[in-house]
Amino acid sequence: MKNKALWISVTVFVLLAVIFAFTDWQISQALYNPESGRAHFLEGYGQLPGSFLGFISGSILLRTYRTEKNAKSILGVIGLFLATAFAGLGFFGDAFGAQTGAELNIPLILGVALAALILVQVILRHFPLETVSQYKNAAKVGLMLMFVAGFVTVWAIKIPWGRWTYRDIVDAGNTALFTPWYLPQGSNGHHSFISGHTALSFVAMGYILFLKKGSNTRNILLPVLLLWGIVGALSRVVIGAHFASDTLFGAGQTLLWFWLLKNKFVK
Repeated sequence: MKNKALWISVTVFVLLAVIFAFTDWQISQALYNPESGRAHFLEGYGQLPGSFLGFISGSILLRTYRTEKNAKSILGVIGLFLATAFAGLGFFGDAFGAQTGAELNIPLILGVALAALILVQVILRHFPLETVSQYKNAAKVGLMLMFVAGFVTVWAIKIPWGRWTYRDIVDAGNTALFTPWYLPQGSNGHHSFISGHTALSFVAMGYILFLKKGSNTRNILLPVLLLWGIVGALSRVVIGAHFASDTLFGAGQTLLWFWLLKNKFVK
């Protein structure tokens, strides 16, 4: 049954990739609405759930980390702290308007992130270590998913692909700048393919791993998180920041990483 669902998902992805190769421009023409308040809101704050997953996952791992008196262990906890602080900085940066063009007070945001990290550690230490440790493997997936799918893979593809966004093409007034998703243009300062916002929207899928498999809460949350990702992807097309194929591949690579990490760490 699991293999059947996997093959169905892969088939749907491939079909959409082929369709979008020929319809990206027409879809954007039909949906583009730069005045959409919902799309602007999701552009500014749609990444928060994914960033928060990384922050809370890193906090759980810090609580359960056993530091020993050797260089490897000490470097490990330092790296984990920095990764969690980075996730917190991303979360609070977006919460303070980093994606909306607001002028940011970086020292203030960093201070808030560190204070939140300390506060969460204090709260977690009110629970027995055995209780928090139940979520250790889910936290591994959450933190790694945010970094690998939300940042590393996205930018490893974005930079060399060099695809123009729909709104940049409209502003330039030159439709010849449009390229299908399968033709990379090289590093040129344009980063439409793939969609990072969509990737982080689907990173929120990691929350279901903190819930018991088969529970009513998990069964309800799963379609809600999928819908959140789809709505986030649609908003990127509406606002002209990405083409449909950009969001498809942003979502697809995140779901692939989720599947791989889940199978590795969560039994």
